[in-house]
Amino acid sequence: MTDAEALLAVRNVTKAFAIRGGLFKTRIGEMRAVDDVSLTIPAGTSYGLVGESGSGKTTLGKVILRLVEPTTGQILFEGKDLCQLTGDELQLQRAGMQMVFQNPYSSLDPRQSVKSTVAEPLVIFGRARGKELDDRVRSLIATVGLRDEHLYRFPHEFSGGQRQRIGIARALALEPKLLVLDEPTSALDVSVQSQILNLLLDLQQRLGLTYLFISHDLAVIRYVCDRVGVMYLGRIVEEAAVEELFARPQHPYTRSLLSAIPEPDPDHRFQPVEVNGEIGRLALDDRGCRFAPRCPFVMDRCRQIDPALEATGSAHLVACHLYSDGAVSN
Repeated sequence: MTDAEALLAVRNVTKAFAIRGGLFKTRIGEMRAVDDVSLTIPAGTSYGLVGESGSGKTTLGKVILRLVEPTTGQILFEGKDLCQLTGDELQLQRAGMQMVFQNPYSSLDPRQSVKSTVAEPLVIFGRARGKELDDRVRSLIATVGLRDEHLYRFPHEFSGGQRQRIGIARALALEPKLLVLDEPTSALDVSVQSQILNLLLDLQQRLGLTYLFISHDLAVIRYVCDRVGVMYLGRIVEEAAVEELFARPQHPYTRSLLSAIPEPDPDHRFQPVEVNGEIGRLALDDRGCRFAPRCPFVMDRCRQIDPALEATGSAHLVACHLYSDGAVSN
């Protein structure tokens, strides 16, 4: 698929933040939260982005929407480079891509009722007013499973799952084509998580939505997504169709993540990989594979050369010297 055919194409996107120190907080270096990331999402599909906290998933989601400005790279939405747009042109494109945030309470204005919250995007973009606006808001809250009696209540009067439904209704107000879902179920009870996930799948089928689903929960990714990218310290280290990734993980980091999932039949799984330590941060002058300090299979060249993300099978990409050398078996 070409960039023009994809709904979203991210090309070599980097986001570096300044590191400051000393009495006067002078700039002493840079830290790459997102480092040369590329991915493609066809219309009507779901792309999952997984990794530990601190891997850069949320930053990438915000960069794609230009809530955080990228340092370098291209973000093509329906063939248009968002990095080259400003003012009214950018605002027009943003109507087609919305975000659902992780915390359903902090993402809602506690002083606004449900009606005001859901109506706000429509008012700002001049999409509706008067009775048309009221009808549209009622239709949106019905779409996410809420009732008219909820319209004049405030966020503190709802459960976590209901608040997330309000956030989803607000995101749908402008009829977007792409939703960036930043761990939309991680703050919810398990029983409520399943309700929200089923709602998202139903909305995708009915409205033809495309999802970038950010999560640290691999079980959720497997349930929702078509394709998944595994992110570590700002880079995608493995990417494949979701069932392919679960059946044949190749990168040691992916294997370590999957090893942490309880398995009812341990005889029918890949050999687990255990890693020690915690995710750190990467400065611009660091060399080699960023997973090398924690990898149980590390070699000398892993510390010197950062492996490229390369195809190892049909639409399966991995960035690992070990796999290319055949040291890691399937």
